[in-house]
Amino acid sequence: MAAVSFQALKQRLAEGVLAFPVTAFDREAEFDPVGYEAHLAELMRHRPAAIFPAGGAGELFSLSLPEHEQVISLAVKQTRGLPVFAGAGQGVAIAIEMARAAERAGADGVLLFPPYLITPEQEGLAAYIRAVCSAVGIAVIAYSRNNGVLSADTAERLAEICPNLIAVKDGTGEFESLVAIRQRLGDRLLLINGVPTAETLAPQCFAIGIRSYTSAVFSFLPELAVRYWQALRTRDQASVDLLLARFYVPLVALRNRKRGYAVALVKAGLRITGRPAGPVRPPLVELSAADEAELAALIEGASDLLADAEAPAAAVAGR
Repeated sequence: MAAVSFQALKQRLAEGVLAFPVTAFDREAEFDPVGYEAHLAELMRHRPAAIFPAGGAGELFSLSLPEHEQVISLAVKQTRGLPVFAGAGQGVAIAIEMARAAERAGADGVLLFPPYLITPEQEGLAAYIRAVCSAVGIAVIAYSRNNGVLSADTAERLAEICPNLIAVKDGTGEFESLVAIRQRLGDRLLLINGVPTAETLAPQCFAIGIRSYTSAVFSFLPELAVRYWQALRTRDQASVDLLLARFYVPLVALRNRKRGYAVALVKAGLRITGRPAGPVRPPLVELSAADEAELAALIEGASDLLADAEAPAAAVAGR
């Protein structure tokens, strides 16, 4: 892929909501392609900036290699021109296999997760990312989080030697590092807000020029996710504050109750909204009955919340 195409991809990813579809399973937790295609079609109706199949919400860590390739292939077919970035990870050999499968399927790029289990030195992390970048001709986004957090030095070194490394998805929310990367690299590497429930830090990210973020909420309440994005884009602070206080902050409190709820919440949200995509696979656990009822109450209040958010928006538009 030519360098100009990488630049075009960065421009398309630089602003907007990035959708992370779940991987649909049937009652026996086997891949459900029909349910998955229906889920993708619903996401497409609301036009995210890009689609990231087989990511964290898509349970990359529990997919077999054949399932992974099928998930990516179906996403490419469904998206009708939207950029598609496929999740890849585990050890370096499997990450390369996944990246090459994504390239075969016609994906625009790869979202590279940190390596399995090991917390490497920066030199080792750089070698892992470089190996995957070198194995494919499509774009690569490095996911900086948990056991694979990129330092500014490492990001700068990789930007020099990996022409297809186009972005860093930040899962840390450490603004000192983000500012350092922006200052050193300018627009060479795009920065994406990828913290869990990224909307909570989106106002601060917008303030330093990071204008795209991942959204789990987009998967089950796309209208609310789009409304929040519009409020950020138009500097409608009253609507931002309202949506944070009455939806996103309570959602984060619910998400933090158990490990793995970040994924289980999305599938529960889809069940509640009448678009089920099956269970989560082990070792993830489903929401407790009480927690699912709490999520249902948040979702039930979304329509009124959206209506309430229109008043601040109208005031902003009338200035």
